[in-house]
Amino acid sequence: MFFDIMRLGLIHAAALISVAALTCRDQIVLRVLLVVSTLLYILYYFVVPEVLLWDAIFWTTVNLGVNLFMMSQLLLARTQFRLSDDERRLFAAFGTLSPGEFRALMKIATWRKAETTQILVREGAPVEKIYYVLEGTPKVTKAGRSFPLRPFAFIGEIGFLRKAPASATVTVEPGACHVEWPAKALQALQLRRPLIKVALDGLLTSDMAAKMAAA
Repeated sequence: MFFDIMRLGLIHAAALISVAALTCRDQIVLRVLLVVSTLLYILYYFVVPEVLLWDAIFWTTVNLGVNLFMMSQLLLARTQFRLSDDERRLFAAFGTLSPGEFRALMKIATWRKAETTQILVREGAPVEKIYYVLEGTPKVTKAGRSFPLRPFAFIGEIGFLRKAPASATVTVEPGACHVEWPAKALQALQLRRPLIKVALDGLLTSDMAAKMAAA
């Protein structure tokens, strides 16, 4: 009798937890409850029916796998898990992006370390890439005048935002470390992810203002 009640309680507990999950606004909590509910359903299918319900077990297990995968994606979107030290430093410098948005941005990024003096953008030429210099001092040459820039600065942002040729030539010396994004890929990402566009436009505008204040 006791075991019959326990077996019957499995299906009711699974259903109640599933209903409770639907009241949660937090997606992680919601999916944790759905995982618990699904595990109880699977246990019920194994211990209650006289004949194992393999179809139900299969599709419930598929449901469990999808929920676990989506939970992992949600956790990655909220945490800095598996970011490298350089990526963590860049994430901290940006500040306004969520971990998930930052990961999307880094998927189209390339890390570079200059082995020789390298021209990042050339005055009057199309801006094909956006750069962010983490180490080294970029040198700006414009209208025959040269001056250094601070590290932790974007390069090519004016041409990118205005869809215009580069307003100056910028070079970096050997050993400089920077990240680069293809302009077209970055524009496509901004179309797909409007929140990234808002955050990135804010970062680029703030960077331009800091350069103008220091000039």
